[in-house]
Amino acid sequence: MQRALTDLSNDAIDALVSECGGKPFQARQVLHWLWKHGADSFEQMRNVPTALRAALAREHVVRHATINKVDDAEDGTQKLLLRLRDNETVECVIIPDEERTTLCISTQVGCPVACVFCASGMFGVRRNLTAGEIAEQVLLAQSQLRPNRRLTNLVVMGMGEPMLNLDGLLPALARIHDADGIGMGARRITVSTSGFPRQMERFAAADPSYNLAVSLHAGDDELRKRLVPTATSPVRDIIAAAHRYFGQKGREVTYEVVLLEGVNDRPDDAVSLVNALGSLPCTVNLIPWNPVEEIVAQKGLRRPSVVRIDSFADSLRGGGLKVTVRRQRGADRSAACGQLRLRALDAASS
Repeated sequence: MQRALTDLSNDAIDALVSECGGKPFQARQVLHWLWKHGADSFEQMRNVPTALRAALAREHVVRHATINKVDDAEDGTQKLLLRLRDNETVECVIIPDEERTTLCISTQVGCPVACVFCASGMFGVRRNLTAGEIAEQVLLAQSQLRPNRRLTNLVVMGMGEPMLNLDGLLPALARIHDADGIGMGARRITVSTSGFPRQMERFAAADPSYNLAVSLHAGDDELRKRLVPTATSPVRDIIAAAHRYFGQKGREVTYEVVLLEGVNDRPDDAVSLVNALGSLPCTVNLIPWNPVEEIVAQKGLRRPSVVRIDSFADSLRGGGLKVTVRRQRGADRSAACGQLRLRALDAASS
């Protein structure tokens, strides 16, 4: 299988262009077309000599991923189903909100974490995405933006557990951040993890400093284990690793809690979170669950009412925590992560 240019470092592209008879400035032209113009074919690289383009194309393609399907929601949210080189699929989501446009991207095909409320892990994990496949999601999303829109923020909160694919994620983020790459500021990039302290230490050692979000969901180990059956690290160890990240990077950590009615939105659950997080500098982001039909049928989970959500948020604030509540987006178009891929897999197997 031909390798994609998006999986190559700058040095590797320099060497490749040289091997194909090109000059150093032509390698820079190729990189500019690839990352700044989002070219998806060698033919689009108009100022690169035809002979050089032909030589590059003999063993390489520009990128592998293609857009298989686009779901447009009434609120402007766009969910993209992407097909990869081996016919696997992943999702990314464009979320416009006034002047802000956020892209949510994936790091794995499927997910090994298997949170009970999430569609991403219903079929397990198939493989890690390469650095190129992660970065390509940004290029493909940019191609879908309306003329007056640009991506302002990136969240690595889609399919997969980012900390279990740092070999792909870190070079992808470097490319996305690099001024000669896509050029997005590190402060506009947030990576979400379900909590792997050892890998979080490695993430903390990376440069530059990105924002960190931790999918906590509960303040006590017993309830968290029910919600995240694969969880092996105690809540206190996850929080300690996140706090060390704050100490190293100076970036306040966000703790995410997917709220499920009668499961983790009760008064005692709020007390557990307050006790776990104490006076740490952080924000708790409450995410009312986006129902997934298959999970509702199997497990009977429900999205909390507005009254319960507001009461839970008030309890956390009363305990001294900063709290935000995520507004539901794309509700009419399979809003929950992994649903579009799930529908495609169901259709393929029927």
